[in-house]
Amino acid sequence: MNFLLSHGSPDDVHRQAVESLAGQVATCLGEQVQTAFLGHALPEGARVLPLFLTHGRHLQQDVPSMVTDNGARLIAGPADFPIHVASMAMDLAVARRGKQRAVMFALYRLLGAQALMASIFTLSRKFPLPALAGMHGQCDVDSVLGLWSADGLSQALIQPVLLFPGKSLDRLAQYATDSEMDIEVGRPLSEHADFPDWLAQRFREAG
Repeated sequence: MNFLLSHGSPDDVHRQAVESLAGQVATCLGEQVQTAFLGHALPEGARVLPLFLTHGRHLQQDVPSMVTDNGARLIAGPADFPIHVASMAMDLAVARRGKQRAVMFALYRLLGAQALMASIFTLSRKFPLPALAGMHGQCDVDSVLGLWSADGLSQALIQPVLLFPGKSLDRLAQYATDSEMDIEVGRPLSEHADFPDWLAQRFREAG
């Protein structure tokens, strides 16, 4: 039995997006794919693909403990393929970008995201004015927008490096609304056309 394991959120939009993604992955894989969240029980022998972008505390401690306690099997997920995640973020940015010279890649938190940040930095040099920012901690989204505004920029694209819609994406939209600049906000990674099949391939490769 296959599971996509997400952090979970009280936000219904987030939950529905996770469930929708599981259905799309199941279609690509030709096998049933269910959803699970941190703290949930898993059936013994389940194949579990964690939907996390970085190797933070959850992926280092909580997920392995959950998988071991339930006799499940861990499958490599997005956090293990930062260059692939970064590439999909680039695709989404290119698709949404109009005439904006400034493109910000917004992560939930920069701390612990060094591998993903390095991949984004390498690939984002195709844009005239790329930037990386976190929604929490130092070098935050608001600070970068303030610097751009002070430099006289009038337009920018914020490309979320987030998996799903929900409260975090809503917060980025609020930054755009509150800014004096003309800000566009891109789509989350789960809405990349190739993402479901990419996840299905992780299950296929795991055997």
